[in-house]
Amino acid sequence: MTQRRWLFLGFLVLAWCAPAVAQDTIVTSAPLPAPPTPAAPATISYGIETAFRSGHSDRGFLITDRPTVQAALWLSARATEFSLWGNRSLAHATDGSRPDIVEAELSHKIKWRTLAISPAARLYSYQDRVTRSNGRSVEAWVYLTNDIGPFVMFTNQSVDVLDNRGGYFGDAGVEYNLKVAPPPTTTLGISLVAGWANATFNDYWAGVAKSAFDRVGAEGWLTIYPAPHFYIAPHVELSSIVDRQVRAGDLFSPTYFLFRLTTGVEF
Repeated sequence: MTQRRWLFLGFLVLAWCAPAVAQDTIVTSAPLPAPPTPAAPATISYGIETAFRSGHSDRGFLITDRPTVQAALWLSARATEFSLWGNRSLAHATDGSRPDIVEAELSHKIKWRTLAISPAARLYSYQDRVTRSNGRSVEAWVYLTNDIGPFVMFTNQSVDVLDNRGGYFGDAGVEYNLKVAPPPTTTLGISLVAGWANATFNDYWAGVAKSAFDRVGAEGWLTIYPAPHFYIAPHVELSSIVDRQVRAGDLFSPTYFLFRLTTGVEF
C-alpha cells in the first residue's frame, strides 16, 4: 500500500472520530478505498445572499440574543471556493453588547464517490460597538460529508491557531433533504447534530476549562426557488449545551431557539 493511501486513510479516521467520550470506535473489514482525486473542473459559480436572524450563535454558543442582519457572497471554481460573510447587530443584547463580525474563508473540495472532504482556512474579526472590544483570529477547518441519497452524514472539525491557539471543536450529524415540488423546486431539510470541545475552547467561550461533550441541536429549513437562480429560505435552529459545568459557565443562555429568513441568488 502506498504512503499516500495510508495518509489519506489516517486523515479520514481523524476527521470522523470524536473524542473517546463522544463515540465508540468502529472497526470494518471493508477494502481500503483508492486515494481521492480532485473534483473535475467546473465553470465558475457565484452567489450572494442576505438574511434577517433573531440572534446569532456559533457552534452552540449564543453570541447575541437580539436581531441581526447577515450577508454573504461566494465565488467558486475548480472545487475551490472563497466566501465572505458578515453579521451586523440591530440592537443591544441583554448584556449590553452589540457585536459585529466579519469572516473570510477559503476552502478546497476533494471528492471520492459519495465522500467529500474540504480543508479550509477561516479568518474572522469581532468588534463590539458598545465596549469597543475587538478580536481577530484564524481557524483551520475540515469538513467531511458522505452523501447517501437524501441523507448526508457530516462532521466538521476546527482548531484555532491564533487568538485562542489550540482551541478545538468538532461536531457530527446527519442531514435529510426532500424535494417537495417540481422545478423551480422547493426543498425541505432537517438536520441533527452533536458537538464536543477541548478545555481550551470551552475556557475561551464559556469560562470553563474542561473538555466535554458540549451540545446537541436540530435545524429545519425550507428552500423555495420562485424563479431560476433566486431562492427564499426560512430556517429554524434549536440548540442546547448539555454538559452541566459548561451550562453553568458565562453564557447568554445554554438553550436557545433562533429563526432566520434568507434570500439569495446563485449562478
